[in-house]
Parts: sequence; structure tokens; C-alpha cells
Amino acid sequence: MIKPAQITWSDDTPISTEFDDVYFSKASGLDETRYVFIKQNHLPERWANHPVSQFTIAETGFGTGLNFLCAWQQWLKQSSEGQTLHFTSVEKFPLQKADLVTALNKWPELSPLANTLCDFYPELVPGWHSIHLPTPTELQHSSTGEVVLHLYFGDIHDWLSETTARVDAWFLDGFAPAKNPEMWQPKLFSQMARLSYANTTVATFTAAGLVKRGLKGAGFKVEKAKGFGKKRDMLVANYQATIGPVLPNYLTQPPWFCVPQNQTPKNVIIVGAGIAGCSTAYSLAKRGYKVTLIEKQEGIAMGGSGNAQGVIYAKLPVKFTTQSDFYLSGYLYSLRVLKQTLGEPQRINRQQQWDDCGVLQLALNEKEQQRQIKFENNHDLQSIIARVSAEQASKIAGIHLKHEGLWFKNGAWVYPKAWCDALIKHENISLITKCTVEDIQYGNGQWQIHCSVDREKTTIKGNNLVICNAYEAKKLNALSFLPTKAMAGQVSQAKQNSLTLNTVLCGDSYVTPIHDGRINFGASYRVNSTATEIRAEDTDHNLKSLMDNFPAVAEQIDVALGGRASVRCSTPDYTPIVGAVCEPESFFRDFEPLRKNKKWRFRQPATFYPNLYLNLGHGSRGLSTAPLCAELVAAQMNSEPWPLQTSTAEILSPNRFLVNLL
Repeated sequence: MIKPAQITWSDDTPISTEFDDVYFSKASGLDETRYVFIKQNHLPERWANHPVSQFTIAETGFGTGLNFLCAWQQWLKQSSEGQTLHFTSVEKFPLQKADLVTALNKWPELSPLANTLCDFYPELVPGWHSIHLPTPTELQHSSTGEVVLHLYFGDIHDWLSETTARVDAWFLDGFAPAKNPEMWQPKLFSQMARLSYANTTVATFTAAGLVKRGLKGAGFKVEKAKGFGKKRDMLVANYQATIGPVLPNYLTQPPWFCVPQNQTPKNVIIVGAGIAGCSTAYSLAKRGYKVTLIEKQEGIAMGGSGNAQGVIYAKLPVKFTTQSDFYLSGYLYSLRVLKQTLGEPQRINRQQQWDDCGVLQLALNEKEQQRQIKFENNHDLQSIIARVSAEQASKIAGIHLKHEGLWFKNGAWVYPKAWCDALIKHENISLITKCTVEDIQYGNGQWQIHCSVDREKTTIKGNNLVICNAYEAKKLNALSFLPTKAMAGQVSQAKQNSLTLNTVLCGDSYVTPIHDGRINFGASYRVNSTATEIRAEDTDHNLKSLMDNFPAVAEQIDVALGGRASVRCSTPDYTPIVGAVCEPESFFRDFEPLRKNKKWRFRQPATFYPNLYLNLGHGSRGLSTAPLCAELVAAQMNSEPWPLQTSTAEILSPNRFLVNLL
């Protein structure tokens, strides 16, 4: 549960009541940040003399975001197109947005960046928030670098243990050690060492002995530097791997989750152009990859992503798990990408592509009602999910409802085809349709895609490969171990121009507001089926569900017009399959000892297929999960910080199924 920062103000300087300490110097917080963190990490010189495609800063206390804004400002002065600054930070007590705005109003010169940060500042929801921040128009030039903010709301030690990053510079911030002892623990310094390399630098405002000893003990060479203003000393450090503690001669993390560095040229083939494939193309294209997107059908989003309206929300369990944390993060990430790619909703009926009208998840029976009560008691998510009475739900929906429910105030519906079109509208993406993939093979440093285009056999080659073609992936020899299942289903439609439904309704089924003179409702499911014909029994099933769950809507429908049937891809644990793939034969050979000894210690890395990644198995939740999963694939391929925690990536990994087969 996240507790917002409790602050008081001394003139225009915020003070934490939890720690009885200022967020920045009353004299000149801006100058202090530039001196302590920008100058003492030698960022201007490093960025000028050693230009890199990406640079990662890790910060131990986001606070007002001042350090981040100063780093971003400097990056924009020196970076060029194709370069990305990754800024990863943690905050246990995040400022509420109004306080953030007030704090940053102190520095007009930062206003364009501060306004952008405040516009994209996430809801105070625990966990990871990966945010691609656009450069303000007035600061753009012909070759501006990118910036990605990876913000974690929660405990610093949880954040560090779950982080995958190769940190170039540390902003060792946070309140003074005497006032924040929980942060300045030995495990802080050991985790810093884990994420550092020979050229990693550290700068911190404090010169406390425990910090100096902690850094030295973890393998950093520490020196004192002149402090800012009236402060006598501060500490700077460089990581020296040779002087740290002796590392064990075995792997501390299962090797099948240790994704190898990718050093190949930036070109990639993506198989499948539904929401998973188009999201992956989008994530890679904006990183400079030349993307070839292959689709079996005549156009994009014609399979499971082809319905007229898809719903974006997250059905969450009573207690948070790693899986539910993923679904919540995916939901919030999809909403951000929607706004960045489709813009704000244009509520003109026949032109509308999406609407953040919200989603009501109704408690249609006592069991669901009790579940929702427990959910509310266990989670403090009022900023995005609120429990409402039947009367409140009726007012929100614009029709009479008999049941209370959970109100996802930011939930949305979207026309998936329009979203996919927007995602692949990039000069780095080329699309090949009517392309049937027969098999894949790796040789001579490239993936070879044996396929037929308009019935003409051909081979398409590329250095990297991402498979996003749902249940058809297991037909490929390299991926035959995948335990996915095809699941056919049907959505029904009805013509309607007078229904006053203002929001999406969900229960055992769902119904959407009017779009293009129709409402969409459903859906039926048939496991292990790939049939896509419209069936009368499925239409009857959807009509009955509509009547049982949402009678006020059903009463206004004379007859269903028909609908659409498609096939989705499900997994045994109802979790998508995302990330780099181990080679099965080598896997079973190398880890044979685990069959007899579950405590066997790993001493060698796993053998991965070279530069092969998956993004599939999203079931009916792809609109809420595929974009974040695409970011994970792109981060693994591009060897950059991941957009979610390590434990979440592990439950998504394709290699979990190889482990199950041991």
C-alpha cells in the first residue's frame, strides 16, 4: 500500500514530515542538484567525449523529480537522435500531483520539462511505471535524444532486488542517513555493486561514515569532494570490481532467466500483426530498429484483435500477486500508450477510435460482492479503482443498474484496428501481408523465415526475430514445446442509436457503449477450437448473458445483427508468454541434475536461441497486456533496463514451461 508524502512548506520549499528534512536546499536546490549529481558524476564530459546509444542513471529517492529534470535538461543539450537516457528511480512516499506541481513551480526555467513530467506523472499505485516522455515542442531540435523514466513506487530494497539495469551513474539521494536509516543499509550498497560495472560513478550529498564504509565494502573507490555551498564535504565514488567482496562461483539467479546481451544490428522480423505484433513493432521502431512485420491475413488486426470494440481494464484478485501486479501495470501502461498514439478521445460517434469512458465491473452475485469488498479492504487504489453503490453505478452508466461494483475510472474501449494502424505508422516499419510462415531456422548469424507470400515460396532474413502469431507459434519446430491452446469465441452486435449507456459494463460478460450505431456484447468461448464461423448458439448465449447481467440494456435490443468470431491464444497459467527463449535440447541436457536434486547450484549460463523472442498468449486481455510486454521484448533485445520487475518477467518467460518439463 502506497502512502503519499506528508509535507509542510517553508515558503516555497517542501519539507517531509516523515523524515523532518527538506527535499532540496532552501538556498538553491537547482544549483545543488547540478553540482552534486550532474557535475560530480561528470555527465557533461562523459556525454560529450563518449557518446553512447543509451545511458542509465539510477536514483535512490525521486522526491520532487528535481534531479531527474536537471538530468533530462542536460541530456537534451547534448544528446542526438538514436540516443536514450534511462532514468530509474524509487519513491516510498511519492508526492501527490498537486504538491509536485507546487514544488516545481519554483524554477521557471524548468517549466517545459516540469509540465511534461506532471502531465505524465502516474497515479500513486505501487510498483513499476515505465514512462516514455515526449520532448516539449519548444525544446526540440533536429536531433533530440529520448528519455524514459522508470519510476518505482515502493520500498527501495524491493526495487533494487527487482531491478535489471546496467547503471552508468548513481544519484545516491534520499534523506540524511540519520533521519532515514531504513534506506542506508548494507544491502543498499551490495545491490548497487550488482548493478554497476567498471566505469560506474556515484555521487551523494552526504559524507557520513556509514555511507563511505558501505560503498568501500561493496567494491567502490570512495573519495571526498567539496560539498555544495556551506556544506564541507560530499562523497564521490567509482566502482572497482577487483576490490569488492569475493563473488560465489555459482549463479545466484536461475540461468534460464538471465537474458544474454544482444549485440546484433538493429533489424528485426516480427511474425503476426495483431495487437501483440503491432505493439512490438512500435516499441522497436522507436528505438531505431528496422522492422519487417509479417502477417498471414490480408491486413493487420484481422484475428483475435479484429473486433469493433475491445475493453481495457484489469480484473484483479483479492490479494496482490506477482501476476496481478503485472496485469495492473499492463493496464496502466496501455492507457498511456493509447493517448500517445491515438491522442485524446474524439467523441464524435462515427469517427471515434477509443474512449476512456471508464469500466464498471458489477458484482452480479453475493460471492462477487464479497470478493469486491475484500478487494477494497486490501488495496488502496481509490485513485483508479473505486467501489460504488448500485445508485452510483447507475448514475455513472446512465441506465438503471441493480448491482454495486468496482469503477475503473480510467478504463476504456478501443477499436483495435485503429490502434494497430497508429502503432505501425512509423518510417522504420514495413508490412508484408498474405505471408504464411512455414518454419524458422537460424544460420550464418541470421534468422531465416521460410514462408509463402501470395503463394510464392520465399525466405525472409533478419538478425532478430519476434514471434507474435498466437496459437500458431507452436507449429514452428523451435517452439513445439509451448503448451498454448486455441480458444474460439464470438462477439455479438446489435444496432442501437438511442441507448444512453455511458460506460463499459462487465460482469460474466460485457457490453460497450454505442459506436458507429452499434453496441458490442459477449463473448462466448470454445476451448481447443479454431472455428471462426458465426454460430446461432453463440449468439443465443451472448443474448442470454446480456439479459441476465445487464437487463436494462437487453430490453432495448430487438434482435442481434450478428457479430464476429475469432480465435485467441490461452496458456495453462493464464499468463502471457514473453521474452527470450532457451534452446530446449541444450536446456534439458545442461539442467538434467535438477530432475534429481532441486537444490543443485547452477554454474553455467543457459543456452538461448540467438535473438529469438516471443510476445503471445494474451487470451482476451491483449489490449491491456501486449503493449507492456512489447516493451519488455524491446528492452531485452536492446539490452536496456526492463519496464517491470524481475519476478514479473520470470512468470512471463517462455522458459517456465521448459522448467516444468524437467
